Amino acid sequence: MVKSTKEKKIEKEKVLAQISGNRFCSPCGRAKYSIDGRIIHVRFCSTDKQGSSHYKFNINPNTLVADYELWICGSSTAYYLIPITIIKTIYHDPEAYIDNYHPEIRVVSVRTDTDRVTYASGGKSIDLTSHLCGII
Repeated sequence: MVKSTKEKKIEKEKVLAQISGNRFCSPCGRAKYSIDGRIIHVRFCSTDKQGSSHYKFNINPNTLVADYELWICGSSTAYYLIPITIIKTIYHDPEAYIDNYHPEIRVVSVRTDTDRVTYASGGKSIDLTSHLCGII
């Protein structure tokens, strides 16, 4: 189900409150927030046509300057708080999926039913289980 901009904002606020333990969270850019000096890059994806457990995200150079990447998969009950070291591993993999129109962007697919992100040729993937519903 595709969510409205207002619904997405509400879900993002819920997750930011969860990961911060309700500590002060300040915006520092369009998709970034600061929690105790740590920068979180936030992305939200509604369910796509392949089903309720499949979500697509992209990684752009702006993402790489954060401390964490936050992928919210449809609602505040399914999200992954991922250290940027893992995101950089995905981004810099020579076989990473590259966006067709923007060569500086990498495309990934997250499956919430298996807690895996697939990001490169040959089905390369990483287990995200330890990052599911993480906190700072």
